[in-house]
Amino acid sequence: MKTNFLFKTGAIALVALMATTVVISCKKNNGNTDTPVDHASALTKEEQIGIAKAGFSPTGAYKTDGGYIVEGDIFLKPSDLVNQAGLIKELASGKPRTEQYKTTNQVTGLPRVLKIKVNAGEAQKVFTDATKEAIKRYNDLGLKLSLTLLDSGSVTTEDILIKGETFSDPRVLGQSAGFPDASGNPATPIKLSNTHYNKNFTNNNLLATVVAHEIGHAIGFRHTDYADRTYSCGLTPWESFLRMLGISVGNEGDGGVGAIHIPGTPVGGEPGSWMLACSDGTNRPFTANDIIAIKALYPKN
Repeated sequence: MKTNFLFKTGAIALVALMATTVVISCKKNNGNTDTPVDHASALTKEEQIGIAKAGFSPTGAYKTDGGYIVEGDIFLKPSDLVNQAGLIKELASGKPRTEQYKTTNQVTGLPRVLKIKVNAGEAQKVFTDATKEAIKRYNDLGLKLSLTLLDSGSVTTEDILIKGETFSDPRVLGQSAGFPDASGNPATPIKLSNTHYNKNFTNNNLLATVVAHEIGHAIGFRHTDYADRTYSCGLTPWESFLRMLGISVGNEGDGGVGAIHIPGTPVGGEPGSWMLACSDGTNRPFTANDIIAIKALYPKN
């Protein structure tokens, strides 16, 4: 997830106005005040084309151990770039759409309790308090999928590890390892920005929103504005240039993991959703439609 300080783009990216426009990374969107960090130049032309063919934007993508980070907080292995369809075409309407979307795989074996562990060094208390709040938001829904927090010293193997990370893109607030695997297990780990969230961070609800967002990815939710992430993230200078040329930008595409509309969720804009690609720096508890989407995947117990 990223921050958007006009409001823009998976690990929160946010700026102060959501009206303008939240990798799976969460990012902070600095709107038009800063030039976004673009690591795409470090990729070969073939890699950038491969990422685009997989349905993701190569803008800001960069190499990491075992693969690539795209859209701020989505991890892709080289194999994920293979055999994907051609470039994703913009939706016929050309309008932002914020329906809820899920991946092909989701967590199975319900009812099930996912075990979460936090390993954050000096920021352990800050990360733990935010994780407790994020867990509460899910558990308050009474789902067949529930979450529990392990003690940091527990020898029990966790399903999802939450840890700190220093991201090369300073806008990135958090990052999920991806989506559920074919065996029905959640993605792990979730990485949170050590830069934004150190031991002195005090806005627990804001960090809890980031944690809940990344957990959402880990259990199978795509970005609410998957079809046009510029809805929450705005446009980078490069994307603006591409649109001037009539080239589609902003559609994250299938990405090889699926982007399946969840029935009952709206086609109109919903600025407060916890799964917007970019954050505006505010607390975002589940909206009524978020709850519909969550319960569609993981019904009440």
